[in-house]
Amino acid sequence: MSQQSVWIVDDDSDYCQLIREVLSDDYDVSVYPDARQYQDALFDAHPDVILMDINLPDVDGISLCQELISNGTNSSVMFVSGMDTLDERLRAYEAGGVDFIAKPFELKELVAKTNAVAGYQARKRMLMQSESMSRDMAFQSMTESSQYGSVMQFFRQCFLCSSYEELAKAFFDLMEQLNLNTCLKFRLQEPLYFVPENAAISPIESNIFDLLDTRGRLYDFGSRTICNDKHVSFLIKNMPLDDEVLYGRLRDVIAVVVEGLEARVLDIQHQQTLQMVIDRIQNLLEGIKGSIEENDKRFSSALTNITTDIRTSFHVLDMTLEQEEYFSSLVERHLKEANSAGDAFVRLQRSLNSVMAEVNRGNQ
Repeated sequence: MSQQSVWIVDDDSDYCQLIREVLSDDYDVSVYPDARQYQDALFDAHPDVILMDINLPDVDGISLCQELISNGTNSSVMFVSGMDTLDERLRAYEAGGVDFIAKPFELKELVAKTNAVAGYQARKRMLMQSESMSRDMAFQSMTESSQYGSVMQFFRQCFLCSSYEELAKAFFDLMEQLNLNTCLKFRLQEPLYFVPENAAISPIESNIFDLLDTRGRLYDFGSRTICNDKHVSFLIKNMPLDDEVLYGRLRDVIAVVVEGLEARVLDIQHQQTLQMVIDRIQNLLEGIKGSIEENDKRFSSALTNITTDIRTSFHVLDMTLEQEEYFSSLVERHLKEANSAGDAFVRLQRSLNSVMAEVNRGNQ
């Protein structure tokens, strides 16, 4: 661990030399005989501890301490003064000093007070670092929570998408929330490309998709990252590769997103295939219905004609009344059987229509 720095701001050169020798074994000591040199040095460095003489020749130490605190510098000031009065100590305290030592003093007292102030300064810096880390972690947690909330909302929106266009829009909405500039490809029978706001994809970007779709789940090149699955790829054009924490978090997010996209693309594909089958069966049923109705008409017409012809030919056949009644009942019985066969076709059609209605409800 590096030594803490101690600055001595005092115009007494003999005093400064003595203090330097006493403290130099434990601290990195610098001496400034006046306010101007001390102020110039503050442009390049900020000490841990300042031993500040109150009565300087150009500017008093009280004013220098107040200026130091107003500038937000976190150095600890111990005032040194030849006046050991209550008013002097109160002035030092109100200016922001953390300790006070009056001249003349014992070197052991000076060393003890300097060590105490240095310990106080070390604890203060540790607390500030801890607070900064806690603040960063809290901010990071809030950022991650916001991102994961956006991803969950995206997945909920995915299940409401019934087309590739709607799915692409939900994806671009998520990417906008993550501040990522992207384009998207669905590998179907014919590839579909999407970019935000319905713009056209550039030829080079479509070529990049073709060249890199076998490079694994995540592939970085330059400031870009391509994310691949079997039927889905998307290209991120502004991946924050220089921010290791953000980059790692976004890689985790997009790896999950591409899996969700892949699953939903397959669902939409299956739904569209099922709908196509349903439409074909529906058309087939309509055709069967039309054929049954047409055949029923022709069959009924033919049976009616046969019945009429038979009845009008009884007198030609010279049949007895009993024979005529038997023959008529025979014809009527077979006509009823033919009509019941037609009714069976109608019942079959109704059953198929009922099945189709259930399939349609399940596909919605």
